[in-house]
Amino acid sequence: MTNTEHMFAVAIGVANAEPLPYLGAALNGAGEFYAWATALGYRSILVTDEDVPLTMDRLRDELKALLGDRAVAAHRLAIYFAGHGLIREAEETLWLLSDWHTDMRAVAVEPLKRRLFMYDIQQIAIFSDACRLLPSALDIGDITADAVLGRGPRRPTSVPPIDKFIATQDGAAAYAIPGATEELDRCLFTGVLMEGLWGIKPTAFSKIEKEKVTSRSLGHFLELEVPRVAMMYQRTLNPQVSPTFPEGEDVYFLAGVSVTAPAFPDWPSPERVGNLPVAPDDREPSEAVDASRLGLGSRESQGAMDSRRTHRLLAGLRDDTESRFNTQCGITIVGARAVHLWTPQDIVAERIEQSESWEIRAQDDGSAVTRSVPLLVEFQDGRFAAIAALPQFVARLVCDERGVSGLLYRKQDMPLDTTAATTEAIEYMERGSLRFDAVVNLTVKLREWKHVDPVLGVISAYLYDSIGDIDSIRRMAHFYAAIGQHIPYDVALLAQIEGSFQGGELHVKVPAVARRDPRTPEEKQHSWAYLETPETQGPVGGLWPWMRQGWPFLDDLTDDESTLVLPDLREAARHMTPGRFCTLTGQGAEALVRGFDLVAHEVSTLRPALQYVEVPKLTSES
Repeated sequence: MTNTEHMFAVAIGVANAEPLPYLGAALNGAGEFYAWATALGYRSILVTDEDVPLTMDRLRDELKALLGDRAVAAHRLAIYFAGHGLIREAEETLWLLSDWHTDMRAVAVEPLKRRLFMYDIQQIAIFSDACRLLPSALDIGDITADAVLGRGPRRPTSVPPIDKFIATQDGAAAYAIPGATEELDRCLFTGVLMEGLWGIKPTAFSKIEKEKVTSRSLGHFLELEVPRVAMMYQRTLNPQVSPTFPEGEDVYFLAGVSVTAPAFPDWPSPERVGNLPVAPDDREPSEAVDASRLGLGSRESQGAMDSRRTHRLLAGLRDDTESRFNTQCGITIVGARAVHLWTPQDIVAERIEQSESWEIRAQDDGSAVTRSVPLLVEFQDGRFAAIAALPQFVARLVCDERGVSGLLYRKQDMPLDTTAATTEAIEYMERGSLRFDAVVNLTVKLREWKHVDPVLGVISAYLYDSIGDIDSIRRMAHFYAAIGQHIPYDVALLAQIEGSFQGGELHVKVPAVARRDPRTPEEKQHSWAYLETPETQGPVGGLWPWMRQGWPFLDDLTDDESTLVLPDLREAARHMTPGRFCTLTGQGAEALVRGFDLVAHEVSTLRPALQYVEVPKLTSES
């Protein structure tokens, strides 16, 4: 087994995240994981809200104290969390702390993972026994995703492998099995997990290295055993596992080590347990939780609102009414009225008469643009969409009460059904999230169409980032550059590559990527998903993330490390609205206008000039 001298572990348990139900078993689960890690030689901390609330500041201090003062690299960091959680957008996982409902912030697992790269950690293992409920069920899609940590003391030179063991499928609750006393209440997933981590169950050991519990053998054990135990109580629980630690460095338990495992009681009979809470995974997302019990509006009204919103979004994306653009570059807006477009000074945005379409062209001679153009769309209600105009592409923005909920690009001479894959992917996110277990195969499907609509490349990049597959993101960036298309900003950001300005446009150097073996039969059919790609260079589409979930990543790079992230972007990031795609308040727009020297093109007398107005909080009656 790997020398544990440089192994670290943090066990987090949040029981009291009001107004959500109390989860006493979360404290027990965190204590069990802490006991295992301590016994196996990890330098461990236990962080719970048993005595005092667990806030973002307290969690940050605990993590920095554990990781901050080290002379040598940490070989492995194991993070365990038990409590309430959410899943939204493209595998954006959130953990709720004690004060989430008053602070309206949650731990953003993927950005936190990337911040940990800066703490000189060679492996990261994430164990999550939390619900993966959907924002549509709780109507808290506007909760702020917080990466917890700031930039770490070291710049990462490589991306560490990530093991993930997640308790449940999307849209479902995790379950606790009541014991004879509160101290014996057990989180179902954690109970099975601990039996595997302690080597109690023979089926948790590797079939090849029979004395070891490895990443892959533990994952296989959880995939088989968790559903079996859940079925005893007539519940469905399908854990999501992603084991990526390299062989020989993937051991969690070694038979014969001098540790004494605790006694694990038998799972109580279903008759003694009685009825567990109603499982939400067999219902529509809007029916998954009784929102009225949480003080978030009635389940019926929330479900109706979600249904109407989804219908409007899909109708807007599929609408085939569109103006003709002489320059083959422009945007069409659905669901809102634009009063100004803000562009660089050498670019003109001209509204096409009697429409909500705008043509983008060069200022001097009216010719078609040849570079990516940063755009701010100022709406009548004071909000702003921040997007990019791409040469030879027409963008369609669909807006609702949250902001820009839909975005797609297509070439004007291509039929609208070429964007069907984009619409399908956005519909997945609107109804909750793109599924974790579809990451590999779904991204193959999305990437096939990424050159037809670059939004698909953006979504694929977030899915790949969720499983730590930076090489696949860099392959995508390579192929964009190879055929002369702009690399979407989010792809460049998630690929962790540096940029520089050339001729007034942001360019990046994409590192070479080695060939790997295909991971699924579906992926094997597409060699471009795993082949070797050489180093290349290419222009970037836009100057900021297209999707809201990318903005927390902006602090991953310092100003002098990469021109991908300019200082004014961090100011704008503090003024985001809940829109899926980048939507800002007036203060955020002002930061971009100032930072990128944008000018307004006025086509309406509704408002005489740019007025920075905070948008009032919208309700279901809006």
